[in-house]
Amino acid sequence: MPAPSYVDDSLRSFLLSLSGRSREVAGGSALALAGASAAALVSLACHIASRTNGRSQQDEQTVGRCHISVDPLLHRIEDLIDEDVVAYQQVKRALRLPQSNQQEREARCAALDGALLQAIEIPLQLAAASLEVYSMAAQTIPAVSTPVMGDLVAAMDLAEASARGSLRNAKINSSSLSGEDAQHLARSRIAELGARLEAQQAEAQRILLQTAPDYADAG
Repeated sequence: MPAPSYVDDSLRSFLLSLSGRSREVAGGSALALAGASAAALVSLACHIASRTNGRSQQDEQTVGRCHISVDPLLHRIEDLIDEDVVAYQQVKRALRLPQSNQQEREARCAALDGALLQAIEIPLQLAAASLEVYSMAAQTIPAVSTPVMGDLVAAMDLAEASARGSLRNAKINSSSLSGEDAQHLARSRIAELGARLEAQQAEAQRILLQTAPDYADAG
């Protein structure tokens, strides 16, 4: 049976599944939805800005690059909604494997490690994509008019939540891997993306303070 495609459902249907009607969609898919919403808001802001007159050539180029880049990113994050469901299903199947003897325990351990690696890879991909959305939103703020700045800041909030939550999920899943080398590799990637998030937040705060101080973080 093919895996269900939640990204093609209505939003109401997805939320019903998320609230307990389905045992498949969970936090990872919700984080992907947040990332996709962030990308959609960036696309909206770029679309509106592209129709605004009186901008400098540099701002036009910034908005144009954003418009070209964000839609493929949105589609990629949409795919991750369903891919997270598949990864979650694989982990559940591996956990149900028998372990009554040494051979079965070894087979179960190998299957679980394989499933966990995918359950780490999907949130890492989502975190990386959400970081791209976050950076794109921040870099585009100086090139747009005030009415859509709020949309870009909302996109940043959603993308940050998607990235941070995905990194946490990947870290939790990595702790269940049986091999220390695999754990170390996963946590190195998590740390690298976490450092990128912190650096991008600092840069976004600088941009907001210069361009739209009302939207900058308090304090």
